[in-house]
Amino acid sequence: MGRSSILFLAVVALTGVTRGLPQTHESSAQEILAGVRFATGGDNWNRFSECESEGEFRVGDYTGTYRAVANLRTGENVWRVQIPDAGVNQASGAEIAQGWKQDDAGDTQLQIDSDPSHVDELYLTSHGYWRPNFGGAKVKALAPANEPGQSWDRLQFQVPGGHGFTLWINRRTHLIERSDQESMRYLGDYRRVQGVLLPFSIRRISGDQEQTIILTRLTLLKKIEKEGFAIPFRKDYAMPQSGSVNVPAEDGILFQAKINGQGPFELMLDTGSPNLITAGFAKRLSLPLMRSSKKLSTSGGTVDLGTTQIESLAVGGLTLRDQPFLVVDSPWDASDPLVGVVGYEFLRRFVVKVDYENKLLTVYDGPAFRYQGNGIGVPLLLRGISFEVNGKVDDVDGRFVLDTGNEAGFALEGEFVQQSDFIRRLGAHYHGYSGRGYAGPLPDAYYGRVRSLRLGEAEVHDVVAHLSTGETAGADFSGNIGQSILKQFNVTFDAMRGRLYLEKNSNWGKPGIFNRAGAILGKGDQGETVMTVIPGSPAESAGLHVGDVITAIDQKPPEDLSEQPAFLQPEGTVVHLTAKREGVSHELSLTLRNIL
Repeated sequence: MGRSSILFLAVVALTGVTRGLPQTHESSAQEILAGVRFATGGDNWNRFSECESEGEFRVGDYTGTYRAVANLRTGENVWRVQIPDAGVNQASGAEIAQGWKQDDAGDTQLQIDSDPSHVDELYLTSHGYWRPNFGGAKVKALAPANEPGQSWDRLQFQVPGGHGFTLWINRRTHLIERSDQESMRYLGDYRRVQGVLLPFSIRRISGDQEQTIILTRLTLLKKIEKEGFAIPFRKDYAMPQSGSVNVPAEDGILFQAKINGQGPFELMLDTGSPNLITAGFAKRLSLPLMRSSKKLSTSGGTVDLGTTQIESLAVGGLTLRDQPFLVVDSPWDASDPLVGVVGYEFLRRFVVKVDYENKLLTVYDGPAFRYQGNGIGVPLLLRGISFEVNGKVDDVDGRFVLDTGNEAGFALEGEFVQQSDFIRRLGAHYHGYSGRGYAGPLPDAYYGRVRSLRLGEAEVHDVVAHLSTGETAGADFSGNIGQSILKQFNVTFDAMRGRLYLEKNSNWGKPGIFNRAGAILGKGDQGETVMTVIPGSPAESAGLHVGDVITAIDQKPPEDLSEQPAFLQPEGTVVHLTAKREGVSHELSLTLRNIL
């Protein structure tokens, strides 16, 4: 069974609330609905404000538990389904202002945009059809439906902003037995509860999937118990009263944090990764390590995993408690002070702003956040542990992973490149090394320059792109948006509400710079190693070879970066290299110039 969201209306959504009239052969919609109310309890409905229900949930070969509460006045409702054998522990709620869903991992997603399904739910649960003019809905009486021995009146509803639905009312019992919405729902086993008749069996059929609720308890309450409707936000952190913390961050994403009271240590905000630390650091802090049979699928392949629990993680005035982290062998150079990253799990709790311009990271309390900037809002998609956006490369639509940890910048996946014929369209003829992920080198890529990348109403121009010649393990997206794109904005990630905000900064509009030396470096066994030499480039003219180890650039150790800053300096800059080949050091000089 898949872990897709399970949706069910509260059981009380399909019963009436005001005095009914006897039904005639040609009854009006008002008379039909009044008959429902009369048959299910009449004035007894006026005594109650809330309904609680619990029972058994069945889907396929799995059985679990179901619990729900519904506000009969406003329509607000909450349900939870747990199926341990299938790993399902989901909840959902509909409020007047917003809806929400909680996934199996316990993360909550707010739905701030109007959801037609929620509009219909609120209307049904609050019995909106008994307000004047059917509560603003358009109602049409359809021709009765007949089957051997049974007949139903059918009322078609269109609530403003909703999908629309049709209720099937048994002409003999005046009970609602079917609801034809996005799927067909069947109601049965009506029993009297505190003077009101309610269905104890609800069956939903959608495509080839069938879900059944068999209720064991229904309770009607005179007063609303508010705690039952609370959104289940995470409670494993302490945030200052201000609701935010600011921390200095090198490159906007490298910051200092204390772990289990020790440190500070350097961490990176990586939107393309789960929370993880290196095995060496876990050993250094004597953290308990549990080996996992699962592997982490990354660009470059898969990585063996361990897991550990960090008791406390302090970022400025923010403290998180009992945080699970993956443990991997270090993908970074041994001299790198970076000990780990915070990613998916961190971003599901908090709203995070990366201020690339001022080298500042701001973490906001997710539930209380309200965006007040002037940036461009873009829908943020959550797929697995990835944060993605829809966009357009030149005139080609695609879906792209947002990856603050991607130093190279902008990379397009092999299948997308091939289908869109980008290598030919962009006239790309240089190709070679394109970087590495946690597990190792990425497939080689062509280097090209695209005219524009558009994300919603935000657009950047003259973008250097890596056009992959292979497939990244587990990739089902079009490309990866990294630092060369993101740094043109101050970026706010609001995963809880599914929004990305892009505020242009002073980097916006500057053409992308491709390596002006023509020497592509990467991490090798002996240090920063020449992986590709572009034909006809300054590097080739200076005598650099693939496999040379660069020990110094302008008399300083090379940086552990896929894009060496020294190679991005203005045209005409002379760069001095020390390169070791077969144990012998060579002093070389080259003059930078535009290549791409």
